[in-house]
Amino acid sequence: MNRNSTGISLCMIVRNEASSLGRCLKSVHKAVDQIIVVDTGSTDDTVQIARQFGAQVLQIPWEGDFAKARNAGIELARRPWILFMDADEELDANDIAELHLCAKHMEFEGFFLQVQNHISDHIHSATATVNPLLRMFRRRPEHRFRGRIHEQIAASIIEHRPAAKLHITNIKIHHYGYSSSIVTAKDKIRRNVELLQQALQTEPEDPFHHYNMAVEYMRMNEHDSALHHIRQAKQFAATEISYYHLLFKYEARCLFALGHAEEAVSVCSSGLIHYPDYTDLYHLKGVVYLSSGQLIEAERALLKAVEFGPAPVHYHTETGAGTYLSTLGLGQMYEDAGDDAQAIRWYAETIKHEPGMRLPLNKIIMLLKTNLQEHLIPSLVNDQFKINTPEKMYAMIKLLMANRCYHAAYMLLKNSQIKSASPENEQWLLICKQLSEGTQLQQPGTFTESGALNPMKQIEFNYYSGNTEHALKSVEALLAPLHTSPAAPLADPKRSFSRLLTAFTETRLLQVLNDQPHRSVIRRAIRMLPMYEEYE
Repeated sequence: MNRNSTGISLCMIVRNEASSLGRCLKSVHKAVDQIIVVDTGSTDDTVQIARQFGAQVLQIPWEGDFAKARNAGIELARRPWILFMDADEELDANDIAELHLCAKHMEFEGFFLQVQNHISDHIHSATATVNPLLRMFRRRPEHRFRGRIHEQIAASIIEHRPAAKLHITNIKIHHYGYSSSIVTAKDKIRRNVELLQQALQTEPEDPFHHYNMAVEYMRMNEHDSALHHIRQAKQFAATEISYYHLLFKYEARCLFALGHAEEAVSVCSSGLIHYPDYTDLYHLKGVVYLSSGQLIEAERALLKAVEFGPAPVHYHTETGAGTYLSTLGLGQMYEDAGDDAQAIRWYAETIKHEPGMRLPLNKIIMLLKTNLQEHLIPSLVNDQFKINTPEKMYAMIKLLMANRCYHAAYMLLKNSQIKSASPENEQWLLICKQLSEGTQLQQPGTFTESGALNPMKQIEFNYYSGNTEHALKSVEALLAPLHTSPAAPLADPKRSFSRLLTAFTETRLLQVLNDQPHRSVIRRAIRMLPMYEEYE
């Protein structure tokens, strides 16, 4: 097929985007046939970077109107399809073929792409939310953006073509513009609020302006003001608008933040009448119930979220609702209720959904440890984790050792097929073996880092080898000079002292763990101790 009949024009507006524009254009320049960059007054290398990618650059003054700037770029577009992106975005490399496939379907007027909002400024960072947005549409003279800020194209398309077919795709755009560092650097919230205030003066009953103002106030944690604008948006908006489902979720979140848990639940329930498959509302309902100590209701709501799984692609969704956040909530709920077996089950499910999460793994380790079931950790790790490199194995070993699960670390490494023929492997195997057996590797002395182990670890080894009295005396001996000399020569005094106190406290608590009738209280106290990420 002739690419001229199905080609794509990329249209952008930029200003001082030298730090991110190159990444954006690198991701998309092979996917489009024309690049148009409207620059509104850059003083850095933005224009030069755009031209390096073959962009046609239009330089215009900034007039505080995003729609006007967008439309200036559209006037220069020559391909049948217009894709619009911002400099702080990146097209997913795996989705270019699907984008080209969409461009062949001329029966549609536009395509929704999945905009993934990251919490940091790189593609592998966690995704906070996923929002389906109309980002590619047919080039027609009547299709023009509207809105001084948060400009929209959908209203123009529907107005001129009420029967227009719009398709929701799985194509991903990664957005980094609201990571905390970028928001701070650009002062986006202040700019957005000022523009929205101007827009509301002109159009005081525009629901989209109220919705966007609510979002900005939520970012500033001003939930009273956000709630006002959400309710204004609900009053003025038609129920069929694409973001109406979000008004229920955001209203409930604001009410929850303001301490009105019962009202928050009521709003979630009302939203589910309109959107019975919107997972986020079940999840939020469960979170509110859980925070209020209503465990039966929390269980019912979170299980419903897990049953539905991730929200359908036409909804704005919080990443993890229906998957790892919902299962984590269930794990916490069962842990609070004292049902350790179910807690471990749901924490393990959380890890299946999100293998990189440390919290559920730490929870499992502590639950097994306080149930005197450390010996079960190696088999659980092998069943639940894809440990297929020496690096992953040593990371797990260090985590177990950091939290004083020496026997589990030794058995995991001893029986693993994932080993490297290196001195490091032999060293770790020897250390794990000695720790598991309680072998003394060095005598307690001054609190300094030396060799493979420091005195704090030696104290822990003494306890686990059965020499509890010596361990406690050694702890007390080390604590004494720290009380009188805060400037003791420690590599990291605060961290080392914290770890020492943790080990000391755990030693004391484990001594009486099986004493009745206080066993459950002691176990809970142990579980509240700090968990550590890595063995030092």
